Amino acid sequence: EDYFFSGRGTLSAYAPDCVFADPFVSFAGVDRFKQNVGNLGGLMREIDLNVTEFTETNEGLQTEWRFTCILDLPWRPRLSAKGGTTHVIDKTTNLVVRHYERWDVEPAKVLKQLFVPASKVPESQAEVFMMSATSGDVVGALGAIAPVLLKVSAPLWLTSAALRGVTHSESTGIENAFGWFFTLALIGQVAKFLRGVGMS
Repeated sequence: EDYFFSGRGTLSAYAPDCVFADPFVSFAGVDRFKQNVGNLGGLMREIDLNVTEFTETNEGLQTEWRFTCILDLPWRPRLSAKGGTTHVIDKTTNLVVRHYERWDVEPAKVLKQLFVPASKVPESQAEVFMMSATSGDVVGALGAIAPVLLKVSAPLWLTSAALRGVTHSESTGIENAFGWFFTLALIGQVAKFLRGVGMS
């Protein structure tokens, strides 16, 4: 189970040029597998992998599994799927030469999971934003992102406007963009306040 998420270990049961494939990517080589899985595994928390079936076949081994984890992103989405892995074994070397993963879920559904926080009750502004955005709650999303927009846009817009006043130059597209972000942030703060007092 550990190598499945971390890539750690020698993977001595695999041929060095073993082909790995899943619904998202295909490549050859144990070293690349270790690197790819290690990168993704570093983002996984609360991993739960259950092998539900294990069958010997003419080609090698077939496993069926269920898997869930929380991804270590600011909004902590839950990734879950079930599927199977086919290990094709070379009969002369007794090494796995092909490792095919099948996910019994559409790739688009897996990608959609990445935008939905796992927690039913948001625990951070990022979770509030993603939960609001994915449910179509514009006011909630705007209220969640408003503090960040204010911190970033206000100083830059005010500094740019002050410099323009001193130099008597035309406003730039960047200054206008920060001005819009600043205005949007103010609207978000007001909307959040009004919702808080039951007026929206």
